[in-house]
Amino acid sequence: MFGGLTDIPRISSYEQALALFERVQPIKGKGVNAGIKPLCDTATGRRKTQYSIRKKKHPAAASKQAIECVLYDTPVVTFVEDGTIYIDMSYPSKTTHAFVSEILNDFRAYCSYRDGKTWLHCGGKDWWIPNGHGVTFKVVGDGIEPVRPRLMDRYVVNRSKAKEVYAKYAAFISHCVTISKVTDPQQMRGYIVSEPSTDFSMLQTAEPNDEWVQEGFYSIGQAVVSDFHWGEDGLKRTYALDPKKVRQVILDKLKREHAEEIFEVTKAEAGVYTTCLNEEYFR
Repeated sequence: MFGGLTDIPRISSYEQALALFERVQPIKGKGVNAGIKPLCDTATGRRKTQYSIRKKKHPAAASKQAIECVLYDTPVVTFVEDGTIYIDMSYPSKTTHAFVSEILNDFRAYCSYRDGKTWLHCGGKDWWIPNGHGVTFKVVGDGIEPVRPRLMDRYVVNRSKAKEVYAKYAAFISHCVTISKVTDPQQMRGYIVSEPSTDFSMLQTAEPNDEWVQEGFYSIGQAVVSDFHWGEDGLKRTYALDPKKVRQVILDKLKREHAEEIFEVTKAEAGVYTTCLNEEYFR
């Protein structure tokens, strides 16, 4: 049982799904659920009308006949007569993931969030299902794998290009690091009230200018770390400033500003869990 879901059948093929569809009797009466075929064919399961099963042509498989396992109104798991299984993640949630995991349990497939993204683990491999999209799977041995795996873009730093970009700002970076060594951390913390609208081309000059002052003070302020300590006078807040962190704050900003120059796009390895490396610099 995944996520508290009960009575949901395990299905591993179109033939099993079709047999279940033909066996289940639709809900009788004149209510809003009349005519719906419950997915859960048990005494208690038939009352769970949020789970249903229906037969339709599947548009993602050349309109072949298919059996849909429906969560609310979304066909989350679809068994197609060509043997493929389509998983729809139009509305990802923990309930959706548990629904997929219950139905595909015979494959020992487990669907869940990892770093806010949907992954399906099966047979020692991990497959990404992009939120808002669907992926077609095929049966391979005792498990399932995507017909065409969706692979994340990963952004890798090109060190030589990054070095070229950083060199343009060498004077500005050195200036900020020098100031951070002699300034009051608490005072500098006060400069991060609102982020300045910086013209980064003006930070590439050899001599200081107004942009240096605004962006420099703000970056130094961002590098300040505060903490609380108990002393004779009670709880006291302290501030610290490490020049190395000032440099790192500035370099992070340059990565965002020059992301297209600094990063190279690579595809993640199929079947291996990964994070979307450095995607934060492209937001």
